[in-house]
Amino acid sequence: MFNPMGWIPLVNISNDEKIWAGAKLRLFNVGLNVADKKQDYYEYLVSYIYDNEDFLQLTNLSEGKAGNILCVIPKDKLNHYSLGKSLKEMVGLDNTYVLFE
Repeated sequence: MFNPMGWIPLVNISNDEKIWAGAKLRLFNVGLNVADKKQDYYEYLVSYIYDNEDFLQLTNLSEGKAGNILCVIPKDKLNHYSLGKSLKEMVGLDNTYVLFE
């Protein structure tokens, strides 16, 4: 389905993969009313939460939904990253892709 350069299906990410702030996530088949189903997605940014050292958040970047939070994922306090396992548990594997930048 979707596979531009750099985007990796979440199912292919190791449970021990480090998920840093700045990574992006795309969830496809979200039900948008678009002619091209390749455009039927929401894009999220993994980011820090102000004054919270326990979690990272997934913030929507898509038009009309920007700023909405999908979920939070626990992070390693000492190293400031989360793990692939936590991301998989919170967002699911179907139609989900990740981009590390």
